[in-house]
Amino acid sequence: MNANRFETFYDAVLAIVITILVLKIPQPLGPTWGAFSANYLTFSTYFIVFLAIINIWYNNHKLFQNFDEINNMSLFAYGFSLFLTTLFPYFALWISMNLFSLTAETVFGLIILFANISHIIALFAVFGANGYIERLEEFNIKPIHLLLPIIILLIGFIISYTIYPPGIYLASLLSVIISIIYNRVQGKEFEDTERFEALIDAIVAIIITIIVLEIPLAADGSLAALLELKLEFIAYIVSFIVCFNMWKLTYNVFAIVKKINYKVIWSTASMLFFLSLIPYLTTFVAMNFHEFVPQCLYGIIFMIISLCSVISTIEMKKLDESNLYLQKAFDNYNNFFITIVLTCIFIIIGYYYWPPIIILSCLLSIIIQWIFVSKKINLLDII
Repeated sequence: MNANRFETFYDAVLAIVITILVLKIPQPLGPTWGAFSANYLTFSTYFIVFLAIINIWYNNHKLFQNFDEINNMSLFAYGFSLFLTTLFPYFALWISMNLFSLTAETVFGLIILFANISHIIALFAVFGANGYIERLEEFNIKPIHLLLPIIILLIGFIISYTIYPPGIYLASLLSVIISIIYNRVQGKEFEDTERFEALIDAIVAIIITIIVLEIPLAADGSLAALLELKLEFIAYIVSFIVCFNMWKLTYNVFAIVKKINYKVIWSTASMLFFLSLIPYLTTFVAMNFHEFVPQCLYGIIFMIISLCSVISTIEMKKLDESNLYLQKAFDNYNNFFITIVLTCIFIIIGYYYWPPIIILSCLLSIIIQWIFVSKKINLLDII
């Protein structure tokens, strides 16, 4: 089987799993900081699973670019791993709501444990079928690198069944972090950015489309019933523009970027993580449009997304200093920082006067980016 076709399919499933995870997070019981923070376990679990899935994608991409065909053994191993990954959204919510349940801990731990084992089996199958490819030799994968996450998970099982039930939960987080650190040490560069661009496109596209799923259906077929949902549609329009703007920015950036590395991938993934919270916050804002806390949270996430974009482009510039187009396009970040400062100012105004001005300030910030930043980048297309 063609490896590129399978990787495209695998990436699409991962993108869907990442984005539907946020749909499992329950809405706060009220528009207060306390009600929002009550879901901290659900958010932390979502964060762990998000890290795990991006790490899975990174490992697969690093491996798949070195061979063209995948055999049946590898296909079945990766297929089983993909099956376990699709269970993440369900069991991530379950364990976050039942952190001290040994049953929930055990099932969640077993899913991650067998996902690691299936990944190891797939690696052996790939190397066994493509041992003649010299590029695979550079991986230099040692047994300890593969077994350490499994060992940590097994220790977590022991802790959960002896002294502290959430031991598996904590071990899962630690195993993901260790795997990420290991990949960081390797520091591999990728000359081809198309696969990462495709992942970004898929995630943003799904985020945009699932936002509308949260809009309740009009009570009947009348115009009055539809107009009762005006605040929900206003929030949706703003969120659509925010997501589309981030896609447009990444498109313009990757049009002139020639290579990426670990830091670029993870800084961009951080932006995608916070962007994936937009559907959740859109509903929170729509249900409490005139309340400060939902509006403030939306503004904060918007600023974090902008900051992650800045960090990502800084890493791109460091990686490819000879790329004059890239260096010229981002010779300064004044416009990004202006949007952040403006959002902060409107958050203060929203606190004292009219909270909805915060979400509207996000639109103003995007207009500034379109006028100044995007125009500057688009000029490079002519060169």
